[in-house]
Order: sequence, then structure tokens, then C-alpha cells
Amino acid sequence: MLGRRLCVVKIGGSLLRDSKSYIESAQKIREVFVENGYKAIIVVSAAKGVTDKLVQVAKGSQEALRHIVEKYLEVAKELNSVKVIKRVNEELKRLEIVAGAINRSGVDLSLYDFLLSFGERISKILLVGALEATGVNALELHADELIVTNETFSDASIDYISTSANLEKLYSSIVDSPTIPVIEGFIGSTIDGRITTLGRGGSDYTATAIASLLNIDRVYLVTDVDGIMTADPDIVENAKLVRTMSYRESLEASLHGAKRINPKAFEPLEKFYSSKLIIGSWSKFGTEIVKEIPRELWGPKVIMNRASQDMSYMAIVGEGTSSVQFIRNVLEIIDRNGIEILGLQSYVHRPSLLVYVSSTYELKTLHLLHKELFEGV
Repeated sequence: MLGRRLCVVKIGGSLLRDSKSYIESAQKIREVFVENGYKAIIVVSAAKGVTDKLVQVAKGSQEALRHIVEKYLEVAKELNSVKVIKRVNEELKRLEIVAGAINRSGVDLSLYDFLLSFGERISKILLVGALEATGVNALELHADELIVTNETFSDASIDYISTSANLEKLYSSIVDSPTIPVIEGFIGSTIDGRITTLGRGGSDYTATAIASLLNIDRVYLVTDVDGIMTADPDIVENAKLVRTMSYRESLEASLHGAKRINPKAFEPLEKFYSSKLIIGSWSKFGTEIVKEIPRELWGPKVIMNRASQDMSYMAIVGEGTSSVQFIRNVLEIIDRNGIEILGLQSYVHRPSLLVYVSSTYELKTLHLLHKELFEGV
């Protein structure tokens, strides 16, 4: 690898709000990775809020379409590149044509995924322009040519054999080239060339698939927070940063609503190569996710509340939380504080304990369990 360390870096949409943030992301890629000897393969998401707006466009919203056009054109113009402005304009015109076709014919799933793909496709053009504006030579890769999927539109799964073959063809040119490769997350295509999307948060899946198929040790998931927290900090003021988690713990947390990682992202890591996931912001990469953790690191990692109409549950996730001793400890805490539980759910093969309570006690139970289990009180 010519002395350069390969890594995959996914840039989340929360970081891509305007022209300033695209330039800032490009500068950080240069400072954090390029100047420290890393050969980073960049996986880019759509700009913040754009995918939601594209969903509205598919339902016929002209206002949402105008918002996307204005947002992406503004970024392109601020980058002050004739080439970037021209390419973004071309993509936006194609978007308008596709939107019109959907509005005339109703939602065809393949056309719907094609529409959604414009968020990432244009975002990639903008990030490549920002990288070049900051002195970093970028190599555009095209997800619809490299990432092969099945035909489950809007929630496609990657065909690892076909995708691996495509990536292997490019491997030497990626490694030997002085340029930084940039590819769209979230999108792929069927074997016959129809564009698909991988489900919300699918850029994580793109990143881990590329890393695992190319045996790359590290995947950086860059977002607007320092890592995974023990609870939602908007609800629990004393939420703490989780330093280390296993794949099982992180997957379980994502299944119960943790927003940081798409559950499908773990499949290629388990099947092919166990890359380390490093999650955080440009100022701090605070959480590492590895295949397995030593027994001394077992214990609760996160707690999440999930609400329904009349019943809620607390999902306590971490290796060892399904043990009899841990369940007994949680029951004692709840009993001491006079909270009535409606049920428990736990399986010996899953790292979680679900505590069902009346919605009346939802937030009280969340704060109480977080205080007892994570704050050392």
C-alpha cells in the first residue's frame, strides 16, 4: 500500500448543511487523514434534510423540490467552480424530469429509488469540488457502477460477490493513485443497472461493505456528536460517552432505535472482515466498536426508551444484561422506587433486557435506571 494506511471514512449528512460545511469537511479530511498518511476512501451522504425532502418530492411537493434545487445550487456557487456548477445544474435538471415522471405515473419503486439517489449523487459532486478547492485531488467513484444489490427497492441488500469483484478491479488504482476516492453512500444498482437504495442510514452499510470486502482495518463514521452515548442526551442530562462496544451490543442498540448505525452495516463485518468502527465528530472520535470485547468490559452500555400508546419499554443493552444477576439487580432498583412493571423480556443469546412499564412512568424509569446503572449512584 505504498506505506499509506487505508481506511474508509463516512461523512454523515448532519455535517453537510451548506457550502461552509462542505469546505470544512474537505479541510478536515485533509488534516485528519491525508496529512497523517492515511489513504481514505470517502463515503458521502446527502446534505442534511435532503433525503426527507426527496421523499416529499415523490409525493408531489414542488416546494420540497425548490428547496433542494436552491440548497444544492447555493453550495455549488459558493464553491466558485464552473465545472461543479455545470454538473450540479445537469443533475438538478435530471431530478426535475424524474420528479415529473413520478408525479404523472405514480410511484414506481425503481423510479422512486432513482429519485432518492440524487441526494447522494449531487452531494458527492459538491464534496469532490470542496476537496479540490482545498488542494486535495479527488477521484470520483460511482456507487451505481460498483455497489451491486438485489431488487428489493428502498431497502436493498448488497450482492457481496459481484460488488467484491467490482472493487477488486479498482483496488490497485485506488491504492496506487495519489487521489482520494469519493463514492456515494446509500445507493447501488441491480445487476441490470437499475438504481436501488439501501434503506435509511444506508451509507453506514456502504462504508462497512467496502471496508470488509477490501480487508480494511478501520471505518470512521463522522457525525455531529462525539460518539454513542449511554442515553439520549436531550432527555438524560448526565448521559456519558460509551468508549467501547461489541458488534453484538451496537447491533442490538440499533435494533431498539439507536440512531448512529444502520443494522445492516454489521452483516459484511461478520461475514468477511471484522473492521473496527470508530464513531465521533471531527473534534473527538469517542466510541470504538469491535467484534468482541473482553469479559471485564461486559455490562450495560446504553439505555433507550421506546414509547407506544399505553405501554413503554426501557431497552438496556450490553453484554451480560440478560444474566439472572443483572435482571435481579434491575428488579431491585425498580422495586425500591415503587415503580410497577408490566413485563420483562430477555433472551440468553441477546445482549439486552427490556423492561415494560406504563407510559406514565416512562421518563421516571429511564432517569432512575440511568442514574443507578451508569452514574455510579
